[in-house]
Amino acid sequence: MGSKNHFHVIISFIFISLPFSSIALHVITPIKEFKILPSTDPSSSHFNSINIKGHYSSKTNSNGCFNKIYAFGDSYTDTGNAQLLNISKNLKKGQEKPNNGWLLIDFVRDALNISSLPPYKSVNANFSSGVNFAMAGATVFTEEFLSQHKINSTLMWKYGYHSFQTQIEWYNKFVSDIACKGKNNESCKADMENSLFWVGEIGIDDYVRALRSKVSLRWIKDMAMAHTSRLLATLLDSGAKYIVVEGLPPLGCYPFAKSARHFVKDDMNCNAKINRVTKAHNHYLQDMLEGFRRRKGANVSISYADYFDAYKVITGNLNKFGFEDAFKACCGHHRNKILNFSFKILCGMSGAETCRDPDSYIHWDGIHLTEAMYRQLSEFFLHGNFCKPSFIHLIRVKNGLLRA
Repeated sequence: MGSKNHFHVIISFIFISLPFSSIALHVITPIKEFKILPSTDPSSSHFNSINIKGHYSSKTNSNGCFNKIYAFGDSYTDTGNAQLLNISKNLKKGQEKPNNGWLLIDFVRDALNISSLPPYKSVNANFSSGVNFAMAGATVFTEEFLSQHKINSTLMWKYGYHSFQTQIEWYNKFVSDIACKGKNNESCKADMENSLFWVGEIGIDDYVRALRSKVSLRWIKDMAMAHTSRLLATLLDSGAKYIVVEGLPPLGCYPFAKSARHFVKDDMNCNAKINRVTKAHNHYLQDMLEGFRRRKGANVSISYADYFDAYKVITGNLNKFGFEDAFKACCGHHRNKILNFSFKILCGMSGAETCRDPDSYIHWDGIHLTEAMYRQLSEFFLHGNFCKPSFIHLIRVKNGLLRA
């Protein structure tokens, strides 16, 4: 929408895509160690139906607050683009998502009383309630980089190159050709200002691929930050005011990470190396979001969804949340009986088997989560204090009750 917008995008990309050694010099505010304590947020109160004290704010009616959602991300958020483009090896006919049901974005949509959120590649879809641009298997790297470093693992996708840049291009095309067609710049931005923008995880598939390559995990983090920065700059320049950005879960606790032959364990009994990188990823992400908040001021509300701590609380209190196993995949191969996971025989492939009660499992296939886990995470993010600022705070800002 003009040269000014391009300037913001380019600056954000240059700032974040510096070599890791340069980024490390940037001062980052330490994140306090997570503790189970009552909320100190004056806009929050205890949510009586929850088992663990202090995690939940009082529920705020969000029905009708937003009439549209625009979603971005990877297979954790994709509700059909990969299936429509026929790039999945393992999805059964008619199956849109790589798990056993709803994803987190489905629960978000439902909580906002939005009936549907069609994937961008849907044919003749009604996009009046928003669009899902997320693409399963999306990578932060260029096709040339993947080829040069011989990163051939496509996981459960038929081929491996689907850059996050594609989602930015899809969004810009949607805005110009559909959402804002026939509208002036002011009315277009006004429409975007009333929408919720949900940015799912960026980089998970690349961290998984990196376990079987020589690519530095730090470079993945740097490139993930670059793509996130470019995406946020694009959304803000188009008029977005209400944005939620997901951090990464503790990937070192996932079956794919624990299946490594030798690894040092951390205090969660997980792969310490991968969890250290995940924490660093989340630290830099939060620092970046704070930079956007400072530049935009009270005009926008950008919330960070703390996937890492939410996951940690749930897996540390399995019985309280109805789960039985923190590490074993529901769908996979029994070659590894403890994890039920093998890179050679993934869920959906010949030889893989599915558990009887997916609702008692955290992990679906060793890489993705179960519907039951997404349901619990949605409660934490939408009604609890695991979004910073809380999602309830964002709703109250939208309703004019608070300032961003």
